[in-house]
Amino acid sequence: MSGTLLKVEDLQTKFRAGKITTLVVDGVSLDLEPGEIIGLVGESGSGKSVTMLSTIQLLPGTGFVSGGRVELDGDGKNLINYSPKSNEMRKIRGGRIGMIFQEPMTSLNPIMKVGEQIRESIMLHQGLSAGEAKKKAIEMMDLVAIPDAEKRYAEYPMQFSGGMRQRIMIAMVLAGQPDILVADEATTALDVTIQAQILETIRDLSLKTGISVIIVTHNLGIIARYAQRIYVMYAGGIVEQGMSAEIFHSPQHPYTRGLLNAIPRLDDPVDRVLIPIPGMPPMPQNRPQYCPFYDRCLYRHDRCLTLPKPELVEYEEGHFFACHLDENEKKAKKEEIDRQVHQFRPEKIILDEVCLEVNNLIKSFDVTRGFLQKKIAVINAVDDISFKIRKGETLGVVGESGCGKTTLGRTIMRMYTPSSGEIKLFGTNIASMNMREIKPYRKQMSMIFQDPFSSLDPRMSVGAIVAQPLKISKICKSTTEIYNRVNELFELVGLDTSMRERFPHEFSGGQRQRIGIARALASNPALMICDEPISALDVSIQAQITNLLEELQSKFNLAYLFIAHDLAVVKHISDKILVMYLGRVMEVALSSDIYENPMHPYTKALLSAVPVADPLVEKTRSFIGLQGEVPSVFNRPKGCPFNNRCSYAQERCFREVPQLKEVGKEHTMACFL
Repeated sequence: MSGTLLKVEDLQTKFRAGKITTLVVDGVSLDLEPGEIIGLVGESGSGKSVTMLSTIQLLPGTGFVSGGRVELDGDGKNLINYSPKSNEMRKIRGGRIGMIFQEPMTSLNPIMKVGEQIRESIMLHQGLSAGEAKKKAIEMMDLVAIPDAEKRYAEYPMQFSGGMRQRIMIAMVLAGQPDILVADEATTALDVTIQAQILETIRDLSLKTGISVIIVTHNLGIIARYAQRIYVMYAGGIVEQGMSAEIFHSPQHPYTRGLLNAIPRLDDPVDRVLIPIPGMPPMPQNRPQYCPFYDRCLYRHDRCLTLPKPELVEYEEGHFFACHLDENEKKAKKEEIDRQVHQFRPEKIILDEVCLEVNNLIKSFDVTRGFLQKKIAVINAVDDISFKIRKGETLGVVGESGCGKTTLGRTIMRMYTPSSGEIKLFGTNIASMNMREIKPYRKQMSMIFQDPFSSLDPRMSVGAIVAQPLKISKICKSTTEIYNRVNELFELVGLDTSMRERFPHEFSGGQRQRIGIARALASNPALMICDEPISALDVSIQAQITNLLEELQSKFNLAYLFIAHDLAVVKHISDKILVMYLGRVMEVALSSDIYENPMHPYTKALLSAVPVADPLVEKTRSFIGLQGEVPSVFNRPKGCPFNNRCSYAQERCFREVPQLKEVGKEHTMACFL
């Protein structure tokens, strides 16, 4: 045990609901060395966050640790024996172990200046005077790269962006001089470039100060880039653990293999097929006594059902997995799976017929102020955008939050009225039509939204939700026709027709998104605008929905405008990619070209920020760190909108706006270089 900073042994956590007690974390063991970065990975509900909250006894009121040991420095003291509210645990929480949570705004006091929140933490854990603590707080803000720290000390959380708020949280945690930093999905809600900035900051701090880090995430790319060792969790337990390279290149548990098969990668070949993990993880109260992964496992054997839950066994030195199957059985089963599983992507035919043509589209919004809402400025959220999408083609739109992706989609759908420009649907310009004129064209377009739950009426049955477009567009003439068409749509998206009388809250996230897709298909559209349709879903569910969208496109020759921030997913599904920044187009190219030969500095930075789920590949990649965050459209830089973050910017870039120019076959970019 010597040298081990944190040791968790056989940790068990339960939650009470009335008279019922449910085991949520079931016998988790892990250890952490000084200066080490480890990763805890798994789907939502696998028990990752509860495990870390149990370690520092920060569970909600109904939760409690029912067994196990948690030791620091191998001193023999079991932290579980301390009361959660004891002085000993308070010194450890925020002192020895600091935790960064997913949503910084819920962790920061909105009515207290950020500098004072950091100062308070310093005074509590380091015992400094108010003046000394303020000086130290500014040092902490400098350490996590908050620009102009002395001035921003007196600002409130709402005056900071999401990435900057997360930096404030890191500064607060570091104020306690912890030995261990737990990042619990700390970058999930952030843009890919800001995510990379935060994680690079954490890694740099680990190298400079020797702090140990536990990264809790569902993102395998992040784990591959930053973690030295990995623990894979499923159904409240560890199913595999080992060095990062071993887990990614020689995964032994079927669940780990399933996760890796389900995620798209930037370096994937064009014909790569995503293989989703079927079904959903079991709820804690319904976990079986046998292997909890059995019902979803493609490798399962009859004896997996009769034997008790498998224990971790050593495969190689330091590499453990919990599975009843031996090497030969897994090898034979994999060969059988490879023969049975559909290994070819659906055939896709892109027709010459242009479905959507957008020319010089501008969508501006008035900025008003005061009681009388006087107009003080006009901002262009979408600024002079042009492109074409043919039938059967997918155009991916990528860019950081605030770049205008969603506004573009909603303007094309005519949820917003364009300020100028053309939106041609099969040659007819619908941009200037009024609501009555546009009505016949509505059914040719549909939209899939990011959050499937908020886009479904909770008071309506899902059958009624899917039937609504049929009634509005009068596609079906009778109740029987509507009933049959809803059943047909349910079957198309892989839902049981017996579920049509249920309500949205009775479905999982993936099922709700399938309902949203069924509703979008109801009017037989030619164009579907997919606005972040999978970003709110788990890894394996993302693969299911991506495959479904590809199958539907192949079957009906649908044109997709696919908006997303996950560049690996966009590369996988798109034929062409349009890169946006501050409402303007930076680069447009074929999917393969934009990843193999990116030309615009912004595109290069975006791609370098996306981690690849392979530690060996990550070692060969160079990271282009972008400084700062996307400026507000209120303060758009003069000249090229990217000039204040571009390392190649010249004097001309600050005076003139670069126009799109051809740099290759079907490859254009807006840059003076």
